[in-house]
Amino acid sequence: MEYKLKETARIYADESGTHGDLWLVIGMLFVPEHGMLHPALCKVKEDLAYFNKNPRHKARYAETHFAKFKSDVDTELAKQWTDVFLTSQSYFRSIVIDWNLYQGKFFGTPFESDALKKRRAYKKWAEMLLQHEIQKLSGASFYLDQLRAIGTYEVLGELQDRFTRNYFGSNPWIKKFQSAQSWKDANQCLQLCDLLVGCIYQKLVPSTNKYKLKSRDYLYKALMPYGVKESRPAYWRGFQKNTLNEHFPKFSEWYWTPEK
Repeated sequence: MEYKLKETARIYADESGTHGDLWLVIGMLFVPEHGMLHPALCKVKEDLAYFNKNPRHKARYAETHFAKFKSDVDTELAKQWTDVFLTSQSYFRSIVIDWNLYQGKFFGTPFESDALKKRRAYKKWAEMLLQHEIQKLSGASFYLDQLRAIGTYEVLGELQDRFTRNYFGSNPWIKKFQSAQSWKDANQCLQLCDLLVGCIYQKLVPSTNKYKLKSRDYLYKALMPYGVKESRPAYWRGFQKNTLNEHFPKFSEWYWTPEK
Protein backbone atom coordinates (compact mmCIF):
# COMPACT_ATOMS: atom_id res chain seq x y z
CA MET A 1 0.00 0.00 0.00
CA GLU A 2 1.29 3.46 -0.90
CA TYR A 3 0.67 6.27 1.56
CA LYS A 4 0.08 9.65 -0.03
CA LEU A 5 0.35 13.06 1.56
CA LYS A 6 -1.86 16.07 0.97
CA GLU A 7 -1.10 19.77 1.19
CA THR A 8 -2.47 19.75 4.72
CA ALA A 9 -0.08 16.99 5.78
CA ARG A 10 1.81 17.31 9.03
CA ILE A 11 5.15 15.81 10.00
CA TYR A 12 6.09 15.21 13.64
CA ALA A 13 9.69 14.55 14.71
CA ASP A 14 11.10 13.15 17.94
CA GLU A 15 14.15 11.25 19.14
CA SER A 16 15.44 8.97 21.85
CA GLY A 17 18.92 8.12 23.09
CA THR A 18 20.46 11.50 22.37
CA HIS A 19 22.61 11.36 25.49
CA GLY A 20 23.08 7.61 25.49
CA ASP A 21 26.25 5.74 24.70
CA LEU A 22 24.65 3.01 22.58
CA TRP A 23 21.94 4.12 20.16
CA LEU A 24 20.22 7.21 18.82
CA VAL A 25 16.76 6.97 17.23
CA ILE A 26 15.25 9.83 15.22
CA GLY A 27 11.67 9.26 14.13
CA MET A 28 9.19 11.13 11.96
CA LEU A 29 5.45 10.54 11.80
CA PHE A 30 3.84 11.62 8.53
CA VAL A 31 0.16 12.47 9.00
CA PRO A 32 -1.98 13.24 5.92
CA GLU A 33 -5.28 13.27 7.89
CA HIS A 34 -4.65 15.13 11.13
CA GLY A 35 -8.36 15.91 11.36
CA MET A 36 -9.06 12.18 11.69
CA LEU A 37 -6.02 10.86 13.57
CA HIS A 38 -5.98 13.52 16.31
CA PRO A 39 -9.61 12.97 17.44
CA ALA A 40 -9.10 9.21 17.41
CA LEU A 41 -6.11 9.54 19.74
CA CYS A 42 -8.08 11.89 22.01
CA LYS A 43 -10.99 9.43 22.16
CA VAL A 44 -8.69 6.72 23.51
CA LYS A 45 -7.60 9.04 26.31
CA GLU A 46 -11.18 10.05 27.01
CA ASP A 47 -12.31 6.43 27.23
CA LEU A 48 -9.41 5.54 29.54
CA ALA A 49 -9.84 8.69 31.67
CA TYR A 50 -6.24 9.53 30.85
CA PHE A 51 -6.51 13.03 32.26
CA ASN A 52 -3.88 15.57 33.21
CA LYS A 53 -2.98 15.88 36.89
CA ASN A 54 0.02 18.16 36.44
CA PRO A 55 -0.87 21.64 37.75
CA ARG A 56 1.84 23.20 35.58
CA HIS A 57 0.12 22.10 32.39
CA LYS A 58 -3.20 23.55 31.28
CA ALA A 59 -4.32 20.48 29.39
CA ARG A 60 -7.25 18.09 29.62
CA TYR A 61 -5.23 14.98 28.90
CA ALA A 62 -2.08 13.61 30.47
CA GLU A 63 0.89 13.55 28.13
CA THR A 64 1.76 10.23 26.52
CA HIS A 65 5.45 10.19 27.41
CA PHE A 66 6.97 6.76 26.89
CA ALA A 67 9.91 7.42 29.22
CA LYS A 68 7.46 7.85 32.11
CA PHE A 69 5.28 4.78 31.58
CA LYS A 70 4.51 3.20 34.96
CA SER A 71 1.05 1.62 34.93
CA ASP A 72 -1.27 -0.80 33.17
CA VAL A 73 -3.24 2.20 31.92
CA ASP A 74 -0.12 3.46 30.14
CA THR A 75 0.29 0.08 28.47
CA GLU A 76 -3.37 -0.06 27.46
CA LEU A 77 -3.11 3.42 25.98
CA ALA A 78 -0.03 2.36 24.00
CA LYS A 79 -1.86 -0.69 22.63
CA GLN A 80 -4.92 1.28 21.57
CA TRP A 81 -2.81 4.06 20.08
CA THR A 82 -0.86 1.46 18.13
CA ASP A 83 -4.15 0.17 16.69
CA VAL A 84 -5.24 3.70 15.82
CA PHE A 85 -1.92 4.37 14.09
CA LEU A 86 -2.06 1.16 12.07
CA THR A 87 -5.60 1.80 10.83
CA SER A 88 -4.89 5.44 9.96
CA GLN A 89 -3.36 6.87 6.77
CA SER A 90 -0.28 8.04 8.68
CA TYR A 91 3.09 6.35 8.36
CA PHE A 92 6.35 6.34 10.30
CA ARG A 93 10.01 6.60 9.30
CA SER A 94 13.06 6.36 11.52
CA ILE A 95 16.82 6.44 11.30
CA VAL A 96 18.79 4.49 13.90
CA ILE A 97 22.41 5.33 14.67
CA ASP A 98 24.78 3.00 16.46
CA TRP A 99 26.98 5.41 18.41
CA ASN A 100 29.89 2.98 17.98
CA LEU A 101 29.84 3.84 14.27
CA TYR A 102 29.83 7.59 14.79
CA GLN A 103 33.11 9.26 13.89
CA GLY A 104 33.49 13.00 14.11
CA LYS A 105 35.85 13.04 11.13
CA PHE A 106 32.87 12.55 8.84
CA PHE A 107 31.31 15.81 10.05
CA GLY A 108 34.17 18.28 10.34
CA THR A 109 37.86 18.99 10.52
CA PRO A 110 40.25 17.94 13.32
CA PHE A 111 40.32 21.55 14.53
CA GLU A 112 36.57 21.85 15.09
CA SER A 113 34.82 20.96 18.34
CA ASP A 114 33.01 17.65 18.79
CA ALA A 115 29.87 19.59 19.75
CA LEU A 116 29.88 21.31 16.36
CA LYS A 117 30.41 18.01 14.57
CA LYS A 118 27.49 16.44 16.45
CA ARG A 119 25.23 19.34 15.48
CA ARG A 120 26.11 18.69 11.86
CA ALA A 121 25.54 14.97 12.32
CA TYR A 122 22.11 15.47 13.90
CA LYS A 123 21.10 17.83 11.13
CA LYS A 124 22.40 15.49 8.44
CA TRP A 125 20.65 12.43 9.84
CA ALA A 126 17.31 14.26 10.14
CA GLU A 127 17.78 15.69 6.66
CA MET A 128 18.48 12.26 5.15
CA LEU A 129 15.40 10.81 6.81
CA LEU A 130 13.19 13.57 5.46
CA GLN A 131 14.82 13.59 2.02
CA HIS A 132 13.42 10.15 1.18
CA GLU A 133 9.86 11.48 1.56
CA ILE A 134 10.22 14.98 0.17
CA GLN A 135 8.77 14.27 -3.27
CA LYS A 136 5.47 13.30 -1.64
CA LEU A 137 5.19 16.65 0.15
CA SER A 138 3.44 19.80 -0.92
CA GLY A 139 2.92 22.67 1.50
CA ALA A 140 3.31 20.44 4.56
CA SER A 141 3.93 21.54 8.16
CA PHE A 142 6.84 20.19 10.23
CA TYR A 143 6.74 20.00 14.05
CA LEU A 144 9.68 19.21 16.33
CA ASP A 145 9.36 18.67 20.07
CA GLN A 146 11.07 21.73 21.50
CA LEU A 147 12.06 19.96 24.72
CA ARG A 148 14.03 17.24 22.96
CA ALA A 149 17.80 17.52 22.87
CA ILE A 150 17.85 17.44 19.09
CA GLY A 151 16.03 20.76 19.14
CA THR A 152 18.94 22.40 20.94
CA TYR A 153 21.19 21.59 17.99
CA GLU A 154 19.38 24.10 15.75
CA VAL A 155 18.05 21.30 13.60
CA LEU A 156 14.76 23.07 12.93
CA GLY A 157 16.42 26.11 11.38
CA GLU A 158 18.86 23.96 9.45
CA LEU A 159 16.07 21.83 7.99
CA GLN A 160 14.08 24.90 7.05
CA ASP A 161 17.08 26.30 5.21
CA ARG A 162 17.79 22.98 3.51
CA PHE A 163 14.29 22.42 2.19
CA THR A 164 13.34 25.99 1.29
CA ARG A 165 16.67 27.39 0.05
CA ASN A 166 16.51 28.72 -3.50
CA TYR A 167 12.84 27.80 -3.72
CA PHE A 168 10.72 30.17 -5.78
CA GLY A 169 6.98 29.60 -5.88
CA SER A 170 3.83 29.52 -3.81
CA ASN A 171 3.84 25.88 -2.75
CA PRO A 172 7.10 24.56 -1.22
CA TRP A 173 7.53 21.01 -0.02
CA ILE A 174 7.25 22.19 3.57
CA LYS A 175 5.76 25.61 4.23
CA LYS A 176 6.03 25.72 8.03
CA PHE A 177 8.70 24.59 10.49
CA GLN A 178 7.70 24.89 14.13
CA SER A 179 8.81 23.75 17.57
CA ALA A 180 5.99 22.34 19.69
CA GLN A 181 5.33 21.56 23.34
CA SER A 182 4.36 17.91 23.27
CA TRP A 183 2.24 18.00 26.46
CA LYS A 184 -0.39 20.26 24.90
CA ASP A 185 -3.71 18.70 23.92
CA ALA A 186 -3.22 19.82 20.32
CA ASN A 187 -0.09 17.69 19.97
CA GLN A 188 -1.38 14.14 20.37
CA CYS A 189 0.27 13.12 17.09
CA LEU A 190 3.62 14.32 18.40
CA GLN A 191 3.06 12.16 21.46
CA LEU A 192 2.29 9.21 19.18
CA CYS A 193 5.64 9.79 17.50
CA ASP A 194 7.26 9.70 20.96
CA LEU A 195 5.61 6.34 21.61
CA LEU A 196 6.85 4.80 18.36
CA VAL A 197 10.38 6.13 18.82
CA GLY A 198 10.39 4.95 22.42
CA CYS A 199 9.41 1.41 21.42
CA ILE A 200 12.32 1.24 18.97
CA TYR A 201 14.76 2.40 21.61
CA GLN A 202 13.28 -0.03 24.13
CA LYS A 203 14.00 -2.83 21.69
CA LEU A 204 17.64 -1.76 21.39
CA VAL A 205 18.21 -0.91 25.06
CA PRO A 206 15.62 -2.91 27.04
CA SER A 207 14.76 -1.76 30.54
CA THR A 208 13.20 -3.70 33.40
CA ASN A 209 10.03 -1.62 33.09
CA LYS A 210 7.32 -4.15 32.25
CA TYR A 211 4.92 -1.49 30.98
CA LYS A 212 7.41 -0.31 28.38
CA LEU A 213 8.26 -3.87 27.39
CA LYS A 214 4.61 -4.83 26.94
CA SER A 215 4.02 -1.72 24.82
CA ARG A 216 7.06 -2.51 22.67
CA ASP A 217 6.09 -6.15 22.18
CA TYR A 218 2.54 -5.23 21.24
CA LEU A 219 3.75 -2.80 18.57
CA TYR A 220 6.05 -5.26 16.83
CA LYS A 221 3.48 -8.05 16.92
CA ALA A 222 0.87 -5.70 15.46
CA LEU A 223 3.31 -4.71 12.68
CA MET A 224 3.64 -8.27 11.38
CA PRO A 225 0.69 -7.99 8.95
CA TYR A 226 2.45 -4.90 7.57
CA GLY A 227 5.51 -6.88 6.55
CA VAL A 228 7.62 -6.42 9.69
CA LYS A 229 8.52 -10.03 10.48
CA GLU A 230 11.29 -9.30 13.00
CA SER A 231 12.53 -6.44 15.13
CA ARG A 232 16.25 -7.21 15.32
CA PRO A 233 18.67 -4.65 13.80
CA ALA A 234 20.11 -7.42 11.59
CA TYR A 235 16.67 -7.90 10.04
CA TRP A 236 16.33 -4.23 9.08
CA ARG A 237 19.91 -4.08 7.81
CA GLY A 238 19.01 -6.80 5.33
CA PHE A 239 17.14 -4.27 3.18
CA GLN A 240 18.73 -1.64 0.98
CA LYS A 241 18.02 1.89 2.16
CA ASN A 242 16.72 2.88 -1.29
CA THR A 243 14.02 0.20 -1.21
CA LEU A 244 13.43 -0.05 2.54
CA ASN A 245 10.29 2.09 2.49
CA GLU A 246 8.95 0.16 -0.48
CA HIS A 247 9.10 -3.02 1.57
CA PHE A 248 7.74 -1.28 4.68
CA PRO A 249 5.46 1.61 3.63
CA LYS A 250 3.77 1.84 7.03
CA PHE A 251 6.71 1.64 9.45
CA SER A 252 10.42 1.42 8.75
CA GLU A 253 13.76 1.56 10.55
CA TRP A 254 16.86 2.64 8.64
CA TYR A 255 20.11 1.61 10.31
CA TRP A 256 22.66 4.20 9.26
CA THR A 257 26.24 3.37 8.33
CA PRO A 258 28.95 5.89 7.43
CA GLU A 259 29.53 6.40 3.76
CA LYS A 260 32.94 5.28 2.63
